[in-house]
Amino acid sequence: MKITLAIPTNRGLQPKTMTCLLELVAHGGYDFHVLVPSEGYTIAENRNYIAFQALNSKSDYVLMIDDDMTFPPDTLDKLISNQKDIVGVAYHSRGSTDKIKIVPDIMSIAEVDKGKYINLETETDPKYKDVFECYATGTGIILIKCDVFRKIPQPWFEFTFFENGKCKEGEDWNFCFKAKEAGFKIYCDPRISVGHIGEYIV
Repeated sequence: MKITLAIPTNRGLQPKTMTCLLELVAHGGYDFHVLVPSEGYTIAENRNYIAFQALNSKSDYVLMIDDDMTFPPDTLDKLISNQKDIVGVAYHSRGSTDKIKIVPDIMSIAEVDKGKYINLETETDPKYKDVFECYATGTGIILIKCDVFRKIPQPWFEFTFFENGKCKEGEDWNFCFKAKEAGFKIYCDPRISVGHIGEYIV
């Protein structure tokens, strides 16, 4: 199975992220096509370039990992085992970190439907302890079957804006909405312990 392993960045990789990437590749089991796109004005450009190159390389999946994430070596194994077209993971945003640290485990809040949020760390419903369908997912770590890109018109990732210029949708949710319009479902795997390296000035 061929996997495009892509790390979009224009600021350099965090050392802990690099360590996790090396351990994931060393864990093996896949034919990796590695990309580290560092050019472009926005992260959306990086992601569109990644998707285009994944199709050109005839990859089966693309695994996007942001330059400030930490994750276990078997992350790819677990994501592929879900057998989903699009599956992300649960993690805290960088804004929720305290100074500089790795935020352990899973994110606090997930939007499971438009306007309906749950706290994954305190949620007791067993259906949210396993892979579940969600309204949209972040792309800090996300596995996407390459066939998805063949069924969605370009650009796959883009920002949308309100009339006053304020950002309406980030490139991650924008992609999820386009995918849903094309008939795909979006899933989140809360079982993988993921960290998000952040800087928060207090």
